[in-house]
Amino acid sequence: MRNRSSMRSGFRAMAAMLAVFAITIGTTSAALAQKPPWPARPIELINPFPAGGASDEMSRYIAQKLGAELGQPVLVINVPGAGGSIGMQRLARAPKDGYTIGLAHSGTHVITPLVYAKVGYDPVKDFTPVAQLVDYANVLVVNASGPYKTLQDLLGAAKRNPGAINYASAGNGTSNHLSAEMLAAMSGVKFTHIPYKGSAPAMVDVLSGTVPFMFDAMSTSLPQIRSGRLRALATTGRTRERQLPDVPTVGEIVPGYLVAGWAGIMAPAGVPVEVVARLSKALEKVVNTPDALAYFASRGNVAAYGPPAHLAELVTRDLQFWAPVVKASGAKVD
Repeated sequence: MRNRSSMRSGFRAMAAMLAVFAITIGTTSAALAQKPPWPARPIELINPFPAGGASDEMSRYIAQKLGAELGQPVLVINVPGAGGSIGMQRLARAPKDGYTIGLAHSGTHVITPLVYAKVGYDPVKDFTPVAQLVDYANVLVVNASGPYKTLQDLLGAAKRNPGAINYASAGNGTSNHLSAEMLAAMSGVKFTHIPYKGSAPAMVDVLSGTVPFMFDAMSTSLPQIRSGRLRALATTGRTRERQLPDVPTVGEIVPGYLVAGWAGIMAPAGVPVEVVARLSKALEKVVNTPDALAYFASRGNVAAYGPPAHLAELVTRDLQFWAPVVKASGAKVD
């Protein structure tokens, strides 16, 4: 009898344990099922350059419009330094939950990885492409009161005085740095590079006449060109810019020269596919609005939304294109 009683007590205890276990599983499942959909909190957008430059301006515009589309604030976090690589390192190491994204462009994902000996990230493996935003070209600008009226004037002076003419850039390994290095290599002259921590402080010294020239993004140079404080000598794209139709391309004077870039949004590698899809779709809506088309055009950019696969293809293609150019230019940062 005692054995039967013990068995019954054991069965009852086991049944109670199973019931508790079932309740626990059910509660956990319900909690998971009730998890709020992404995004449930603010999103950080890393801008890998200082405040005041072209990338900062673009970051803040996209953040405002994307936040309105997603229903959550998008906060711009400036993480400047080392040609954008410090910000991209932070992005690559961020949680893979879609709450940290970053503004990337040809400089951060193509030129900087090729120029820097230790960039701290793999431009392909460490990121999830989200969307291309724009195509862009740089513009070569000089102080309007300076002696150079044309690109031929500048190149002629550089040939007569090798290394005597300085130029500013947003930092080692940036697209405006390599734009000048390519010009020097392809035209057979020598300039002296003065790197700054971003385009904004570099532009201050060009405007003051401290440094003779720089290559800059169209978005930040156009207001100064229109005001008469800067003179545009040439642009770096395939064709003349709509905003500067009378300014030749560098390629018209130095055959074969071309620097055409892109900007887009990246996330850390491993972000869930559904989150990437939601982000990309929201950015497509933002970029294709009349307001965005006009905004980018006014700054010398061309709005050009591209889905994740397209942005991934741009990175791979441009790495292959720029690798021999960087090697030939000798541009390298230890």
